[in-house]
Amino acid sequence: MNDERATVIVAGMGPVGALLAALLGGRGVATVVVEPQHRPYPKPRAAVLDAEAIRALSLVPGLPPAEAWATPVDRNGVMDARHRPLFMTEQTARVFGHPQIARLDQPALEAGLRAAATGTGNVRILAGRSVTAVEQDDDGITAVLDDGGRVTGRWLVGCDGLGSTVRTAAGIGFPGDTYPQPWLVVDASNREPADIASSVAFVLDPARPCVAMSQRDRRRWEWMLLPGEDPDRMAADETVRSLVGAWVDPGGLDIDRAAVFTFHARTAERWRAGRVLLAGDAAHVMPPFAGAGLGMGIRDAAALAWRLADVAGGADPVLLDGYERERRPDVEAMTTLASRMGRIVQSRSRTTVRLTRLVLRMLAPLAGLGARPLPARRLPRSVAGRLPGAGRPLPNPRVSVGGGPPQRLDDVVGYRWAYIGHGVDPRTVTAGIPAGAVLLALDRPDPAPGCLPIADLDGLLTARPGSVTVARPDRFLQGRLTGHS
Repeated sequence: MNDERATVIVAGMGPVGALLAALLGGRGVATVVVEPQHRPYPKPRAAVLDAEAIRALSLVPGLPPAEAWATPVDRNGVMDARHRPLFMTEQTARVFGHPQIARLDQPALEAGLRAAATGTGNVRILAGRSVTAVEQDDDGITAVLDDGGRVTGRWLVGCDGLGSTVRTAAGIGFPGDTYPQPWLVVDASNREPADIASSVAFVLDPARPCVAMSQRDRRRWEWMLLPGEDPDRMAADETVRSLVGAWVDPGGLDIDRAAVFTFHARTAERWRAGRVLLAGDAAHVMPPFAGAGLGMGIRDAAALAWRLADVAGGADPVLLDGYERERRPDVEAMTTLASRMGRIVQSRSRTTVRLTRLVLRMLAPLAGLGARPLPARRLPRSVAGRLPGAGRPLPNPRVSVGGGPPQRLDDVVGYRWAYIGHGVDPRTVTAGIPAGAVLLALDRPDPAPGCLPIADLDGLLTARPGSVTVARPDRFLQGRLTGHS
């Protein structure tokens, strides 16, 4: 059996591993993915994504547009036990040109990511195989496979989920909690498209807490199991259709999945051990109530891929140390939020539910806030650096390149470094621009060859004339430079 060689080995090709591979492949990094399954899991799993995750996915070359795998959520909020709105926001705002929240078709996304990854010509998938052991030294790392094969590379990224073999083989602990409270998730397809808004709602019902999601072609419910209820019986077709019947006629649905799950709040002790790195559920898992589990993994992949690509191109490997420093605080904050939301959603105390309903009714006049974009995430100053603007997200305005038709800035730049000169050619202000970076001159119609002239059609790219905005491939600013920086 021939051994495989690559620059980066990725264990696991769920959405996080597939995204990481596609971004690496798009940057020209030779990547081998080891994946136990021959094709993506065909049933729904993750439910929603936020605008930042959708933006990161939009940077993948060759991935179908978001309309192929995500449906914007029109309304989200909280209902009472009779399914009456308590606090519902109309989600009309867009962030970075994308919906603030969208329902996900995970099988479609995974299929698109796999095709995009292999389409780069730099990604090879070893399907039907698993990593069983890891060997590393100063010269490289080898993943030992269950069929006796070996894959050797410079770096190995474990994207192999909650029970990560890579994490275990690297000797990395996974402390945290596993919650005993079971929930039943039911995914269903409408036999005929329904004339309904796409919505996500928590249902405050002390008799049985619930989460309900709907759109024209699909529905999802999640119900909390009560003490003494048998998981197998709750997932049986008769019980499922009885629960669904409180919402819609179950005869108009095809039940795609009914499963009982529990959840966890765990974070790996460290996300790097020598040449091993972790991302997604291999690095962290959290309760589902913030709808952010997959989104956190997508942020991991976006933050890690450019670092690996730059190191593969000759940058100092110390660059990889910034990955965990940057991502861990975000994950820990979201895990805390999800846990707190879970305590409210899962409450069966009638007093607690009554007080929560009262507070939500008082807040009802604020429901119009859904028309405003939520504040965009910024990186902590401790990891972003001291340059002006460091850690802020780069806007994604409509731009015209050389007088051409409008397009989004992200579509011009892709997953590459961007140097935007404000009235200047960036090369006149800064040296040491990395190979492959996109050079843009704003409001300068005749830059030298190799630099694209652009016009900002939305007026979002504001900075001091003569300065240069430097954006990382994941669209966070490295900072703004002047001739004195």
